Parts: sequence; C-alpha cells; structure tokens
Amino acid sequence: MKEAPKYVVVAGQLRQEILEGRYAVNDQLPQENAIAKAYNVSRITVRKALDGLVEEGLIYRIQGSGTYVKDNQPTENSTQKSSLEIFDFNHYKVELLNFAVVKPEESISNQLNVTQFDFTYEVERLIVQQDSDEVIGLQRIYMPAKVIQGMRMDVLKGSIYDFLEADLGLVLGSAIRTISSELADLKLMEKLKLSKTEPLLTMEQRSFLENGQIFEYAYTYLRPTEFSLHESINVKA
Repeated sequence: MKEAPKYVVVAGQLRQEILEGRYAVNDQLPQENAIAKAYNVSRITVRKALDGLVEEGLIYRIQGSGTYVKDNQPTENSTQKSSLEIFDFNHYKVELLNFAVVKPEESISNQLNVTQFDFTYEVERLIVQQDSDEVIGLQRIYMPAKVIQGMRMDVLKGSIYDFLEADLGLVLGSAIRTISSELADLKLMEKLKLSKTEPLLTMEQRSFLENGQIFEYAYTYLRPTEFSLHESINVKA
C-alpha cells in the first residue's frame, strides 16, 4: 500500500494540533528546523507542509519573524450550521446516487485524518431545483464512521447538519472552504445531465466539530448558470 507523502503527514499532524487547541490564535509555531527534527524530515518537506496550511487559512507568515496560527474560528454571532451549509433545502431537493460504508482511498483518509482501515461514509448526491427539477450541483461527501455514528439514508435527502445537531447532539464548530473552478468532463456531464461541457464552480470543504475533530470532507460541483451564492456579512465596529 502506497504511503502518504511526508509533507501530507506533517501537515496533518500540525493541523490536528492547531484544531485541538495546542496552539492558540496568533501563537507562533516552532521554527522549521525544530519541526523537521521532530518529524525526522527535511526543511523542504516542512516548508511544503506549511505552504499547504497557509493555503487552507490555518496559519499565516510574517517575513523575518515566523509562522503563526490564524483566527479561523466562527465569531460569537455567526450561525454555525448556516455557515457550513451551501444549500437551502427549502428550495432544493436531493437525488441520492450512492451511499456506502467503505474503507477510504488514501486521498480521502488523508483529508479526514483517519487510516485506510477506518470505515468511512461515502455519499454522492445530486442537488436539484424543487420547482423545475433542474440539476444544479453534485456533492461527494465523506465522513468517518467512528465520529458520525448511526448515519441514515433518509438524512441524506436534506441537511446532514440538522441530523448531526438534533439527533446526535454534536456541536458544530468551523469549516475551511476552498473555491475554484473546472470544466465538466464526460463523467460529470453525464451525472449532471449536461448536453454539452460547461464551466463548474467547485467547493472543497473540511468541516470540524467544536472540539477540533474533523467530521466531513466534501467536494461540491456547482453550475454557476443555475446557482448563485448569497451571503450576509456583518462587520462589527
């Protein structure tokens, strides 16, 4: 079995330490030499791991000073579930394509900080307009079964976060969301029921409980011609 690259392992360990609160906001991380020695890797490997955490928004660099933990937690006034949720299921419905409990591929186990022997929920679902039946997106969701226990198929037809809070009593914390774009390939065209290729908006999201435990890795494809994002932003004085 192919091992994860060393920089992915180092990044995963540092990410977990940050999210578990070992380092507070604006705390300085150890110097690259110290991290390299602790994990028995090169400084190049450490730098690549830190670069990834900078891109995720977990840490920031000050030239000539060092690397520090960024404030990535929700504010007291934020609504955690609505911040995590992309879709308003009062207006959209779900067509479930796949729900399985599997041992994850290496790329997924790295994202969830689990081993390839830990069981993971694997979900694939279409998001559809309620009034027109137009497909507006495709979601692929992965959750560690040891964290999310008792997932049901009917839950996947709407907001999963409602179930986590109301039924499982979990306290949702924060998420790291990366937005990008790509062209639909033939497989995506078929699943999204497209007659021709078109650009898609992509959202990669890692979601965490209040205690810092990652509970979800999700990748969403959106048709920007059929869906737009609306957010209300309040800036406190």
